Order: sequence, then structure tokens, then C-alpha cells
Amino acid sequence: MGHVTKGAPKKPTINPKYLAIIGVAVGLPGVYLGKFSPLIPAALAVPALVWAADAIRRIAGYGLGTGVPSIGNLAIGMGVLTALVGLRYEPALGVALAALWGIMYGVIIGRLKILEIPVFTRCITELSVGASVGLMALLSAAAGGYTVDFFQGRLMPMIFLTGFVVAVFWATSMTIFHPFNACLGPGEKQTRTLKLAVGVAGIDVTLAGISALGVAGLNPSIMTLEAAVGIIFLGAAVWIGGYYAFIKAAIKESASVMWTGFPEAKK
Repeated sequence: MGHVTKGAPKKPTINPKYLAIIGVAVGLPGVYLGKFSPLIPAALAVPALVWAADAIRRIAGYGLGTGVPSIGNLAIGMGVLTALVGLRYEPALGVALAALWGIMYGVIIGRLKILEIPVFTRCITELSVGASVGLMALLSAAAGGYTVDFFQGRLMPMIFLTGFVVAVFWATSMTIFHPFNACLGPGEKQTRTLKLAVGVAGIDVTLAGISALGVAGLNPSIMTLEAAVGIIFLGAAVWIGGYYAFIKAAIKESASVMWTGFPEAKK
């Protein structure tokens, strides 16, 4: 995966700066607003995850190919650690640490000439921050809302005891790297890729809702069954809507769409 120096990716339709501003300006407040309703951070996690998926697109657009999943998993690794720090002390601190970690990693990679990608430091920082914000919002939703005693009173004994939070971590990684991994090629377009990112983010939200069901079972006082089911329905709506938009765009932009029939059964 070293010394990738292909030409710059195609000019994006949506300015990455706008995605970054929306991702942080919407996602970070969403973590705090979970105390009013867990549906709020569940919904506001989506822009941050889509922003991170676009950052993967900009890095991999230089020709990484098989490096797409590994970069996504790297992002989620940084995101998980900084998200836990943010939820333990202060979400804004988690964002600052994610940015610092991304910058340090990008500078080290640049100094060692491991990947010669001009936008690497910026994009890996965006990935780290996007993953951190998205995860904090999802965990806030799953645990019934962020409070100052979130880690001691809610997160640790509730989310982790259900065990289902692992699926949320996995789905967050998938949301970040899968869209471009599935769409890469000469015909790839930013808008189509990000529509797929919205669909996969819906899966992530749905899994956070299922995790919330476990929290509701452990402590109904901080998470009601109705709120958990509401998160699941919200995630399903985003999931279906995103995939519908993606499939519609894929059919419209394809050279042709043909039915090949079902494969013949093996004799």
C-alpha cells in the first residue's frame, strides 16, 4: 500500500468543507441533546458518518484500492478510543483528541514517506474526528442520552453489558469504508457513493437501537422501550431511504441494466 502517487481524484460535487462543517456542527451537539430524546443523537450521527465516508473517498481516490478497508478500520480504532475519552470527560475533548491524533498520525506517515498522498494528513484527521463524533452520538442514543456521569452511571454498566455495542463499532467502520469500496472505479461519483453511505449509516443507527433495547431491559429508568424501538424505526427509515436513493442513482448512471435470470441449480 506504500508510495501511492496516482493523480488526484475527480472534483467532488459537494465541497468537503461543507460536509466537515455539517458533520461537526450537527453531530457534536447531537451528543449533548440526547438527554432530551435519544432519537436526536441517533439522527445527528448520520452527517458525521457520511462526512467520514467522503474522507475515505478522497484518500482512496489516489489509488489505494485494497487499502480502503484498512484505512476505515484505522479510523474506527482512533474513533473508539477518543469517543470513550470524550464520553468519560467531555465530548468536545474527545473531538479535540481525535483531531490531534489524526494530525500526528498523518505527519508521521508523511515524514516516513509511507504514503505519498497530498491530502493524507487532512483526510485522516477528518476520519478520526468523524468516527469519534459519530460513535459518541450513537452511544449517547443507545444509553438514553449523555450526562456528566455518562461513563460511570450509564455507558459502562449498560451499553457494554449488553455486548451488542460491538456491532455498533463494526457497523460504524462499515459505514465509513464500505461506500467507496463498493463504488470505486472509473464511473464512481461522489453523490452516488454518499447515498450509499447514508444507507449504511441507517444500518448503524438500527444496530444502536437494538443495543438500546438491551439497555432498556437493564434499566428502564434511563431508556424506555418506546425510545429504543423509535431508534430502530429511524434507522430502518434511513437505511431503506439511503439504499433506495443509491439504487435509483446506480440504475440512472449505468450504461445498461439487464436481468440475467436466476442461476441454474446444481445437479
